[in-house]
Amino acid sequence: MKKLVLITTLFVFCLGTNGNADLGDATLRPGMTHKDIAELQQNLDTLGYFDYHEYTNYYGPITEAAVRKFQEEYGLKVDGIAGRETISYIKARIIQIESIKEKEKLAASIQQDLKSLGLYEGEITAVIDEVTKEAIKAFQEKEGLEITGEADNNTIARLNELFPKPVEEEKNTSLVSSRAFVDFTRKYLGKPYVYGASSGNAFDCSGLTTYVMKNFGIKLERTASQQFKKGIPVAKEDLKPGDLVFFSSNGKTIGHVGIYIGDHKFIHASSSKKKVVINDLRTYTGKYQGARRYIELDYEEEFEGEKKE
Repeated sequence: MKKLVLITTLFVFCLGTNGNADLGDATLRPGMTHKDIAELQQNLDTLGYFDYHEYTNYYGPITEAAVRKFQEEYGLKVDGIAGRETISYIKARIIQIESIKEKEKLAASIQQDLKSLGLYEGEITAVIDEVTKEAIKAFQEKEGLEITGEADNNTIARLNELFPKPVEEEKNTSLVSSRAFVDFTRKYLGKPYVYGASSGNAFDCSGLTTYVMKNFGIKLERTASQQFKKGIPVAKEDLKPGDLVFFSSNGKTIGHVGIYIGDHKFIHASSSKKKVVINDLRTYTGKYQGARRYIELDYEEEFEGEKKE
C-alpha cells in the first residue's frame, strides 16, 4: 500500500471528441492508436507502473498491464481500460507527487537559509524535523516573530527577504476548489448509516471519509483510529474544508471521524441519527480529539458551510 502524506487533488473532466482535448477526454483501450497514449504512458512511468524504453501512441500489452496494476492498487475496476475515472486518479497522483516535491524543495531551502545563519547544523534533508523546528524557533525569536517552530508565511517571508529567491514561472497545479469538494461530500447527506459500509449508498463514519477521499485520489486506512495516525496534524483554529475531524466517546480512543466543511460545520455518518448529517463542532457532544489534513484544496473561494442538518 502506498503511503500518502499530502493529499492532493483531482481534475474535473468533461466528455468531448475534440481532437485537441486533454488526456482524460477520450477513453483509451487496448489496441488503440491515439496521441494521448504517449502521455498516459509517461504518467504511468512517473508513478512506477510503465516499464518500456520509449513512449508511443499505441495501447499495447505493456500499457494495458500498467493500467491494470494501477487500477488494482487504487481499488478501481480492473479492466485495463484508461477511462475517465482511471485517468483522473492517475492525474491526481501526479499532482500529489509534484506537490510533495515542492514541499521538499521548500524544506530544503529553509534548512539551507537557517544553516547560512548558523542556526541549523544538520544535513539538508528536505524534511522539517524536530531539529529544523528548533532552528526555526531560534530564527523566529531572533526576528521578533511568533515562536511556533512552524514554517508559517511570516517566517518564510522573512527568510526570503534575507535570502531572495529567483522568481519562478507560476505553475498551474489544477487544485480542486474547496467548494467543489464540499458540494461533492454534501451529495451524501441523508444516506443511511450502516456499520462497515462504504458503498456510496450507505456508510459508517470512516466509510464515508474513505469513500469521499477515494473519489479525489486519496487512499485512506479504513478505520477512524488508523486515519487519525496519518495525515498532517491541524490545529482546530486552522481547520479548512476537507480536513478530517476526529472524536472519542471516552476522551482516549478515537472512535469517530467526520469531514470539515467550513463555518464550524462537519459532515459525518452518525450512528445515533442513522444517517449522514451535518453538525456544528461547537455544539457536538462527541469529545473532539484533533484533525488531520490529507488533501490540499484551492481555498480562495470562500463560502459558509451548510447551516442545517
